[in-house]
Amino acid sequence: MREGRPIVLIAVTSGLLSVMLAVAVNVATGGTLPGPLSGVSWLAWPAVALLGAITVALAILQQPPGAKPTVSVPRELPAAVTTFAGKSDLAAVNRVLADGCRVLAVSGPPGAGKSTLALHVAHERVEKYPDGQLFATLRGADPDPDPVAPEEVLTRFLERLGVPEDERRGGLDDLAARYRSAIADRRMLIVLDNARNAAQVLPLLPGGPGCLVLITSRPIIANLPHAVSHPLGGLDEADARELFTRAASDARVEADPDGVARIVQLCGGLPLAVRIAAARLKARPAWTPSDLADRLADERRRLRELEHEDLAVRSSFEASYSELSDVDRVVFRRAGSHPGRVFGPAAAAALAQLDEATTSASLERLVDMHLVESPAPDRYRLHDLLRLFAQGRLSDEEREYTPASYLDWLAAHAATEERDNIVAGVRHAVAVGAYEAAWTIVDTVHPLLTDSADHPDRLALWREAAVAAAALGDEARRARALRWVSSAYRNAGEVTRALEPATEAVAIAERLGDRAAEAEALTVYGECLRDLSRFDDARSALERALDLFVELGDVDEEVEARVALGTLFNTTWQPELAAPVLERARELMPTAQDHRRPWTLLGLGTAYRFTGRRREAVALNAQALELARDGNDRFAYGFGLIERGWLAFDERRYDDANRDMRAALELFEAIRQGIGIGLAHQAMGEIAAEAGRPAEAVTAYDAAIAQFERLRDPVRSGRTRLLRAHALADLGREAEARTEWRAAEALIGDTYLPDAARRRESLQERLEGW
Repeated sequence: MREGRPIVLIAVTSGLLSVMLAVAVNVATGGTLPGPLSGVSWLAWPAVALLGAITVALAILQQPPGAKPTVSVPRELPAAVTTFAGKSDLAAVNRVLADGCRVLAVSGPPGAGKSTLALHVAHERVEKYPDGQLFATLRGADPDPDPVAPEEVLTRFLERLGVPEDERRGGLDDLAARYRSAIADRRMLIVLDNARNAAQVLPLLPGGPGCLVLITSRPIIANLPHAVSHPLGGLDEADARELFTRAASDARVEADPDGVARIVQLCGGLPLAVRIAAARLKARPAWTPSDLADRLADERRRLRELEHEDLAVRSSFEASYSELSDVDRVVFRRAGSHPGRVFGPAAAAALAQLDEATTSASLERLVDMHLVESPAPDRYRLHDLLRLFAQGRLSDEEREYTPASYLDWLAAHAATEERDNIVAGVRHAVAVGAYEAAWTIVDTVHPLLTDSADHPDRLALWREAAVAAAALGDEARRARALRWVSSAYRNAGEVTRALEPATEAVAIAERLGDRAAEAEALTVYGECLRDLSRFDDARSALERALDLFVELGDVDEEVEARVALGTLFNTTWQPELAAPVLERARELMPTAQDHRRPWTLLGLGTAYRFTGRRREAVALNAQALELARDGNDRFAYGFGLIERGWLAFDERRYDDANRDMRAALELFEAIRQGIGIGLAHQAMGEIAAEAGRPAEAVTAYDAAIAQFERLRDPVRSGRTRLLRAHALADLGREAEARTEWRAAEALIGDTYLPDAARRRESLQERLEGW
C-alpha cells in the first residue's frame, strides 16, 4: 500500500503541473493575467520550459519498472483472393506446416497461383502470429532485370519494426543482423513473394523459431536452410471447375457443364488461364461456355483468347522466357515443336540441333524454371499452353527446318523411340507433306507391332501411311497400307469398319495386275467376310488366295491363308474340312517360333475337339498356350484360354471353365479386342446356363449382346439373343423368351450355323409346348 502512495502523489502533482503549463502557454502566446499579476507576464516563456521539463520527468517516473516503449505491430498482408480453389495443394501445405516447417518455398510455372496459395495460407494463420506480418514483393521474375535488393527490403522491414533510423544504415550483413535481433523474440509471419534465388532470400530469414516464412518463386529454390519445397502444378479437374465457376459467378456456367469442362481442359488446369477465361465469359453476356471453348480449341489463337484487360497468359510466360540464356531459349522453343507429349533428350537435341549433353543440361535448367516438366528421369514434356507459347517464339527459318531435322532423326531411331511419339511424328510428317519420311518411319516400326494389343498404333500408323502413299501416287504402297488398316480394325473387333479398306486393297491389286498383292488382299478380305458371317463369300476369297500363293510358291503366305480358311471351317461347324487344311499349315511352318503356330494349333485343336479327338485337342491346346505365352502373343493366349475353357465345359468342370473364360475376358479388355470380349461374356453365359444358373446366364448374355451391337455384328448378336431366350425360358419368362426369339431370328436371318439351327429348333419346341 505504501509503495502505491508515491505513484498517486506523482500523478496528482503531474495533473496540477499540466494545468499550470497550460496557463503559462496561454500567457506566452498572447493571453493576459489578472491585474495584480500582470507584472510577471514576462516570466511566461521561462515557466513553459521549466514546467514542460518537470512534466516529462514525472511521466517517466510513472512508467512501471521494466516497461518497454510501445512498438507498432505491422499488418502488411495484401488481401487474399476470394476465388482460391487449390484444395489439394492447400491440404499438402497444411500437412507440412503441421509438422513444424518454419520456411515454406512454393514454386511453379507462370500463372500457377503461387502468390494466391501463399496469401491464403498466411491469412489462415494470422492469429498464430500476434506480433505482426511483413510482406515484400521481390520482383524476381519481372521483366525488369533488377530484382529488389535484400538491403532495400531489410531497411523497410526494420523501419516497420520500430528500429531507430540511425540503426537502419550499414551493409547487408549489419542490416540482416539487426533484423534478426529485432524479431528474435517475436512471433511473426513473413511473406516473400516472387523471389529470384536463394541469395535474395537468405538475408531475409529470421533466426528464431517463432516465425513462419512463406516464399514464392518461379524457379525451385532448393538450398535454403530448414526450408521445405512445394512445387505447384496445374489444378486438378475438380478444383479448376470450382475456380472457374466461382470466378465467372454466372448462371450460364450451370447451364453448360460440358462447355465448362472443355474450357478447363483447354486451360490445362493453369489457375491464371482459368481466371482469365472466366473473366472473358463474364465480360461477354451473349456467349455460352461452349462458345468460349470453341474459340479456345483453335490452337492458333488460344493464347490470344486468354487475355483480358491487364491479364494475359502470354505476358506471364514472356517474363520467364526473358530470363533464359540463349541456349535455353533455343531448346525451349524448339522443344515446343515436338509432335508428341513426352520426349527424351535425344529427340530434343534433334529438334534443337545441339549435342545431347548440352540439350540435356538445358532441359534440366528449364525444369528448375518450371517451363518444362519431368515426369520421369530423362523424360520431358511441356504444358499445352507453354507448348503453344514456345511455338509462337519460333522464327520463320526455324519453322521450316526444325520439323525436318526431327523427322530425319525419327526415321533413323524409330525402332527405339516410344510408340506414342512415333504415331505423333508420322501424323506430323503427313500434315507438313513429308510423305516419304512418314512412309519410312511406318515401314521401320511395323515389324515391331506383333501383338494384338498394338492394333490402335498399327491402325493410326497405317492410316497415315495410306494417306502418304496416295499423296505420292504410289498405288502398290497404298494397297499394302489398306491391308494393314483392315487388319487393325479386325484385331479391335471392328469388323464392319474392316471391310471397306480390304475391298479397296483387292481392287487396287487387281487393277495393278499384281498377283502377290491380290492374294494378300484376298486373305484379309476373306477374313473380314468370315467375321461378318458372309461364309460363302469368305470361302471363295480365301480359297482363291490359297491357290494364288501355291502358284507363286509363297509358303509363308500360304500358311496365313490356310489358318484363315481353317478358322472359317471351324466357325461353320465343318471340322472335317478344317482339320486337313490346318494339318498342312502345321507341316509348312519351318520353326516352332513362327508367330502363326499358336493360331494353327488352336484351330487344329478345335477341329479335333469337334470330331471327338479329345486327347489330341488337349495336347494341342497346351502347346498353343505355351507358345503364345513365350511369344507374348496375348491375342492368341486369350483365345487359347477360351478353347481350354470349352474343353473343361465338355467335362462338366464348370468352375474351371468359368475361370478360364473370365481370365480371357480380362486379357481381351486389356488389349481392347472387341470380339474376344463378346465371346468371353457369351461363353460365361452358356456355362452358367448349363450349371443351372439361368439368371446369371441372362446377365452374361446381356453384356455379350451389348458388345456385339457396339461392333455392329448382327449374327453374333442374334446367336447370343437365341441363347438368352433359352435362359429366359428356363426362368419361366415365356413372353420375354418369345420376344427375344423373334429378335434373334431377325438378326440371324438366312445365315446358316448348325449350332444356331439346333438351338432354334429346340427353343421352338419348348415355346410350342407352352
